Amino acid sequence: MGVVLEPVRKLRASLGSDRITEYDAPTGCIAVNPAGVDSRLAWSETRKNLVVAIPPEVLSDLAVQEFDLANVELEPPIFGTVDMRALDIAQRISVELTGKATPNELFLDSLVTLFSVHLLRTYASRMKQLPPLRGGLSAKSARRVQEYLHEHFAQKIHVAELAAVAGISSNHFILRFAKTFGMPPHRYLINLRLDFAEKLLVEGEVPIAEIAYLAGFSDQSHLATTMKRFRGRTPTELRFAK
Repeated sequence: MGVVLEPVRKLRASLGSDRITEYDAPTGCIAVNPAGVDSRLAWSETRKNLVVAIPPEVLSDLAVQEFDLANVELEPPIFGTVDMRALDIAQRISVELTGKATPNELFLDSLVTLFSVHLLRTYASRMKQLPPLRGGLSAKSARRVQEYLHEHFAQKIHVAELAAVAGISSNHFILRFAKTFGMPPHRYLINLRLDFAEKLLVEGEVPIAEIAYLAGFSDQSHLATTMKRFRGRTPTELRFAK
């Protein structure tokens, strides 16, 4: 899928045939290219867009988990179609990838999961409407997820593995987790990492660079940026606070 982040004029595209279509693509314009379908795209000016590639087996698994549908096929919209929900997710992904801080892997994974579910709900064949989701995780599922996060917070964690711990689908997990804990999974994970880092910083025995690694951050700069953003001070300021 490609989502246009800034308007571009006179795109020339084909999908599944030799027929070329020329069109102007406004912000939010989406192009869906199913796996195995030949496509071509040409342009004469600078483009700003986000491209997300999702393996067919991932979409198939999501279709079964979320909609109880097997063998679904994508039905691409006509060229020039604007999809504001896709644009919202694409902008969030773009901001996370292009910011100064190291991207949060669980946040990106959550966004791609939401994007995939939206793709299926909007552009897949034989899709059925599901009732809106209500309620959070069960007490048992919430406890299992909490225990898992507290045990593995310093590791790279994916939405699918947390959903498996909770015993529900990935999309339902993201929504139910937020209803239960009042924040998305990636923010909960950040808090766990920062709590652990702050504890070690106050104790004052472990070098800051090593604390960053032990707490699950990519490096000392990543820890400093994240702590400043969410806790209002840097590791150095905390360590030497009186």
